[in-house]
Amino acid sequence: MIVPMKKISLLCLESDRHCAMEQLRDLGIVHVDLASRAETADVLALSSSLQEGASLYNILAGYKDPKRKEIPEGIAHLHGKEILELCREKLDRKSDLEKEIISLKNSVEKLLPWGDFKQETLAELKKSNIHVLFCSAPRSVYNGLVPEEETLKVLISSIKDDRYFLIISMKEIDETLYPVVKLPAQGLSELQKALFTAQEELVALNNGLKDLACSLPVLKEYIQDLEAEYEFISNRDSMESDGALACIHGYIPAEKLETVREAARRNGWALAADDPAVDDERVPTSLKHPGWVKVIEPLFDFIGVTPGYRESDVAVFFLFAFPVFFGMLIGDSGYGALFIITALLCKYLTRKQKAMQLPLNLLLLLASCSVIWGLLTGSFFSIPRNVLPCFLQGFDFLAAPAESPAACALAKRLHIADPGELTNKFVQWFCFLLAGLHLSSARLYKCFSDLRNWRSWGHLGWVCVIWANFLISVDLIVFPGTFPKTLGFTLYIVGFLMIVGTTTAEAALNLPSALVGSFVDVLSYIRLFAVGLSGVYVGSCFNNMGLMLMNALPKYLTILGVIGLILIAMTGHILNILLGVMGVMVHAIRLNTLEFSNHIEMQWTGIAYRPFAKKKK
Repeated sequence: MIVPMKKISLLCLESDRHCAMEQLRDLGIVHVDLASRAETADVLALSSSLQEGASLYNILAGYKDPKRKEIPEGIAHLHGKEILELCREKLDRKSDLEKEIISLKNSVEKLLPWGDFKQETLAELKKSNIHVLFCSAPRSVYNGLVPEEETLKVLISSIKDDRYFLIISMKEIDETLYPVVKLPAQGLSELQKALFTAQEELVALNNGLKDLACSLPVLKEYIQDLEAEYEFISNRDSMESDGALACIHGYIPAEKLETVREAARRNGWALAADDPAVDDERVPTSLKHPGWVKVIEPLFDFIGVTPGYRESDVAVFFLFAFPVFFGMLIGDSGYGALFIITALLCKYLTRKQKAMQLPLNLLLLLASCSVIWGLLTGSFFSIPRNVLPCFLQGFDFLAAPAESPAACALAKRLHIADPGELTNKFVQWFCFLLAGLHLSSARLYKCFSDLRNWRSWGHLGWVCVIWANFLISVDLIVFPGTFPKTLGFTLYIVGFLMIVGTTTAEAALNLPSALVGSFVDVLSYIRLFAVGLSGVYVGSCFNNMGLMLMNALPKYLTILGVIGLILIAMTGHILNILLGVMGVMVHAIRLNTLEFSNHIEMQWTGIAYRPFAKKKK
């Protein structure tokens, strides 16, 4: 259920602003509502520190070595702020070094064709009235270059088509006549030595950053402290003030109102509390579920959606529908068994971490549905059902209708000559049945939750339309010629009249597209069959590829063939599992948050209830 909220305003003395915020934080139940965030010097400084801390933390995480657990002795005593400063210094120095190394490498590359020499030698030659120019040109230019009189052209080296040469003369040389190159002031050996020293320092810096990465938990705790301080200072400095008084607004669960009143009496605050206005869109949503419903909460955390304060809590609907969708999309008892083993192993390894137990319980529930669906349809790692044990072959009615007396009898009633044509038909029919149940449950809930409003009876009209859409979908896709005209048209007519009689003028303009949309919504549930079937085919293809490899090898390489079969099958099934999980994230979530939510008239515009409180580490 969505917890009823109260909007409160707290008034205190300006001089007690800081103390009041500390008391509110200790209470830990007020969702602070600020019209705007104050940009005071303290807030800006903390915001800058937070951004820098988060950035450096992410960079430092890239240096983390999973094999190193202990913090080196030299930095074990440092706290978060010192680690941050040391990390900043090392990264700044690393950036400078990388630029220096690039510059040194460029200089070395320029000098390599000339070899090692000293600039002092050139200076001595110039004193002796011997002028030297360093030149470089393509071979064709070099060959055609004729020096002036009393001038020598001396080839130093050739690299591909380039020629590196000296122009030497006892008189001043006109540099514009030759392709002169500018060389670094230092010699080659000096530059190489400087490059080696810089590279050694860079290695030492990287090792130092790897050492610092062992302190990531300490740094993370420091960043959490910064976040808590930022929230506190931001809330404190953003309080409205008028002379000697300061005021802050927020929301609390209605059941906690007396707790806030007691705190107000104890601290001498003025308190005003009222129900949120009907048009108040800033009311946070706090959800409270019984224990058996809490298992679905990690799904909402994962997809990051929150119902609006005045919308419906659909956790129960998700709890029943999502596992069924998951089971059909994964559709393999073998994959489900792997999920169960993984979940149980993780539960054991994280048995002391309470926060991990609920998501793992959800995984167990989802995996169990996959196992059940796989057992019903005879799907176990896409292995042909005729080689599986009897208990894994599934029900003939679903897996092999031609071998089921009940399916054969139904085929006869439907005037289907070959019962084999019923393969996959019952699964398709079940998909449309799920669509009718799922979408009509949304309409029925919406109708009965607002019975006082006579327009809510229009939802019953939509229920009629949904089931008429179910009948026509089955007729078009599953069992042609089975549409019951009397029942189907009656549902359409009754539904249409109820919708038109209760709709508003504004909604009437959108009625044609809404009617078409309801039919498309029912059809979209066939994706459960299509994605599940594609997973079976993908797994089967990889199994066959492995068998082809094994059969292609001679008998004396049977062991090698078996190993190849296992490797190919494992690779294929791992890929198939990943594709199945992606299918769940796209299709199962979509059917709940889009098709179903449209019919229950949810926009997922909620703001999660986040009380101002001391953060647990």
